[in-house]
Amino acid sequence: MGLNGADLGRLRRINELAVIAAVRDCGDLRVAQIAERTGLARTSVGEVVRGLVGNGWLEGQVPVAAGRGRPAHRYRFRAEAGHVLGLDIGAHSVRAMLADLSGTVLATGRCLTDPAMPRTERLRIIDEAVSDCLRQGEIATGQVWMTVAASTGWIDRDGQILMSGSIPDWAGVDLAGHLRARLGAPALVENDSRLAALAEHRRGVGQGVRDLVLLQAGRRTGLGLLIDGRLHRGFGSVAGDLSMHRALKWEPAIEYLQFCDAVPTTGRSGDAVADVLVAAAEGHADARVAVRRYVREMAVAAAAIASIIDPELIVLGGSMSEHADLLLPLLESELDLLCLRTPELRGSRLGADSAAQGAVCLALEHVDAALLTEDGGPLGPLRRPQALSVTSDA
Repeated sequence: MGLNGADLGRLRRINELAVIAAVRDCGDLRVAQIAERTGLARTSVGEVVRGLVGNGWLEGQVPVAAGRGRPAHRYRFRAEAGHVLGLDIGAHSVRAMLADLSGTVLATGRCLTDPAMPRTERLRIIDEAVSDCLRQGEIATGQVWMTVAASTGWIDRDGQILMSGSIPDWAGVDLAGHLRARLGAPALVENDSRLAALAEHRRGVGQGVRDLVLLQAGRRTGLGLLIDGRLHRGFGSVAGDLSMHRALKWEPAIEYLQFCDAVPTTGRSGDAVADVLVAAAEGHADARVAVRRYVREMAVAAAAIASIIDPELIVLGGSMSEHADLLLPLLESELDLLCLRTPELRGSRLGADSAAQGAVCLALEHVDAALLTEDGGPLGPLRRPQALSVTSDA
């Protein structure tokens, strides 16, 4: 029995997606290289490529003669056809990151804020960071297909801030609605620790890992959970929030570092926590005691989650990840006393941009889900999707 029209259309789409994936992942390729990477016949690849060029998915590169014979055409994915915006909104700063459809970061922006700042001023600064990022990237507002914002606090599935311990005047803000009105595109909001965990899984030290826990350690603490490669939010969007568990003292334990006698209050850099960590790495006895006390409280919180989730990997994120060589051996020794099986430990290498990078990753995944499904017939022209999901499942 032969294939009917619907089956042929679906097969064509599957072949188109295979070609797009190959070119998107590897850069510009010749037809022979695409055939090798996709396993499709060269004649099939040639036909698919012509259709994708006509619909604006691929662009042919001008061949350059090198040696004898006619030079082969090369093709690239038109990543510049659309863009996504990732934001990281914290108590002390707002970061913006603009990327194309391949995830290449084109521009970044950062504005300083203050925890006591009123919401109207914080929203104005968010708009300013967005405008600066778009200006750097020479991108018009209408070219942004989706925005994802990482924010501190407890956030509902509609993108409204329900509670924030680090920003007093943040609860009740409809952040997703503000971003939709500002950019005229779908927007969603997710907790910053979760998006930092997503960034580690997609682009950082957690690539290829199924189950991952991120320990966000810095000016504030947080946990991000990925199970089977997907963000775990829980029924009420509070999975990983340990702030109500008074027996867990990881967050207040920062005082062990802030008020350690090893470093004068003026400090070396003005950041008492960083100065104590440096002093501990240099062997200062009082600083090492303070760090050990801090890590012991961190380990109790980490062990509570690890004993339930049993993750393959725990990633140390936040500003303290710069001191992973000091902290991770201490953390591992504490977890060995508390866990039946101690997960592997790694320090993040993504730095302060991790939550914004996670926001970009989530935005691209939503765009891809709208554009690149296997359902339906051949792909039409590459253009902004008419319907994008605005739920934060990943």
